[in-house]
Amino acid sequence: MLNWFKRRRKEKSSYETNEEWIEALKPPVDERAVELLRQQLIRGLKPALYKYVDRELDQFVEDVAQDALLKVLDNIDSFRGDSKLLTWAMKIAVREGLTELRLKRYDDISIEDLKPDDNSREVFSLSVAGNETSPDRSLHESDLVDKVMTIINEELTDKQKRAINALMIQGLPVPVVVKQMDTNRNALYKLVHDARLKIKNKLEIEGIDPDEMLNKL
Repeated sequence: MLNWFKRRRKEKSSYETNEEWIEALKPPVDERAVELLRQQLIRGLKPALYKYVDRELDQFVEDVAQDALLKVLDNIDSFRGDSKLLTWAMKIAVREGLTELRLKRYDDISIEDLKPDDNSREVFSLSVAGNETSPDRSLHESDLVDKVMTIINEELTDKQKRAINALMIQGLPVPVVVKQMDTNRNALYKLVHDARLKIKNKLEIEGIDPDEMLNKL
């Protein structure tokens, strides 16, 4: 990464074409191009995000621009030239900012407080409901939900329960759950995989097709 910021040519004051930008941003990059791009991202992010940020807009935009800049540099070889490079970079920056804002919504939410309860059952029931609304179908889905909730409560470990409840029932983003459970993505995916396997095996023992439910979970 440090090689990106080594000057390799005489600095230019502007970069007009995609070709000029690409040449300047490929490693080892032109420091002047990096700084100009960062300034452009900051200028574009402020009007794009200001209505979503209630305080410290300048600092938030600076942080997002820096993260987006690194993504642009990491992915410069994937730029196909379908638009102006600045347009492409700005889309990456706005996406980065909106993702960060979505994650910030969960700063005050603890998965430890999201205990499986009647509300969890209702949320889960709605998520697996099919398009068919006949009484028989609704009763069938309700029975399946009850069975799965019972299996979750009785068969899974505490960590598996927290992960399944947070991700699959409450709908929290993976980065939030990873952070709050003090783990990493691979470990979390393994935890969820093992939990789903337990649920699947228990459903099969009870003579229930697990795919019908697990495809929704």
